Amino acid sequence: MHTAVEKLIRPHYRTLQGYVSAGMESDKSAQKIFLNANENPYTLPGLDGFNRYPEPQPKALRDAYSALYGAPADNIIMTRGADEAIAVLTKLFCEPEKDAILICPPTFGMYKVNATTMPSNTISVPLLKQGGSYALDVAGMSARIDDAKLIFICSPNNPTGTSFAADDILNIIQQSEGRAMVVLDETYIEMAEADSFASILCNHPNLIILRTLSKSYAMAGMRMGSMLCGDADLAALIRTKGLDAYPLPVASIDAALHVTSPDILPIARANIATLIAARKTMEEALKQSDEVTHVYPSDANFLLVEMKRPDDFLKACAAQNIIIRDFSSKPDTPNCIRLSIGTEAQNQAVLNILANF
Repeated sequence: MHTAVEKLIRPHYRTLQGYVSAGMESDKSAQKIFLNANENPYTLPGLDGFNRYPEPQPKALRDAYSALYGAPADNIIMTRGADEAIAVLTKLFCEPEKDAILICPPTFGMYKVNATTMPSNTISVPLLKQGGSYALDVAGMSARIDDAKLIFICSPNNPTGTSFAADDILNIIQQSEGRAMVVLDETYIEMAEADSFASILCNHPNLIILRTLSKSYAMAGMRMGSMLCGDADLAALIRTKGLDAYPLPVASIDAALHVTSPDILPIARANIATLIAARKTMEEALKQSDEVTHVYPSDANFLLVEMKRPDDFLKACAAQNIIIRDFSSKPDTPNCIRLSIGTEAQNQAVLNILANF
């Protein structure tokens, strides 16, 4: 493992003897009789295969992710959504009551939640408002690098939808080497024009990229995410010492293999293109309303919308069984709602309420 990464890991994880599950002992795809995991040998009707524990990190799926994301298979760890990845990294790098993470609010709330549950400290370097959008405060982040173990950057960002300048992100990654790990959350990258940092992943041992099938690939119900580690040895350590014994359900593995297959992947990508077009249409339509004071540029499948009367609009939508996320009371997003992009009919239903509001 790169020494700059190893020194950042909590010391006891370096020597910890991770649990070796029965699923790690043999290739489940092999034609063998498995009597090593205390499994029930009898299946129930309609549930073939569910009586056996799944492979903890199935090779076929890692290879599929490698092809999908353009990262080496050895550098990939599969998790139950990106949320589990965030929790695992916080546990691995942050000593309770001592270490800290750095976040750039407004941003995804789970970074701070997981740090608080450790408990670890949270350093906030708020985003800068520039020209009706948001940007990283690179100078402010640079000043606090040595105070943090993990630096979380969400790009495109949730809830603002902002894709941050690649040069700014790279600047922080380079400055942080040997000082902190940079966790780049690319949950929404498929919706953006910006390229993933996966292409330069292996040039930066302190870089960890979060990806997920939940948003762009319509797999939220299956909870399938992943970490792409710049250091392959770190990825191996996380697989053996950072995860639960059997982190991935059988049905989720099968579904992920299905969605990344040559037959289904083109359909998923066509749906992504449809959502991007709908987002642009929705943005223009919202701007025409006198009730809307600003629509923030977005590279995700949602829009952050500033309104004159957000509370009343949310109530009007709820009365029509349309649920929209309320950010209006949060200090970094006053008077704002976050609107996910739906089907054409769903989007039009929101616009109809707005027109008669």
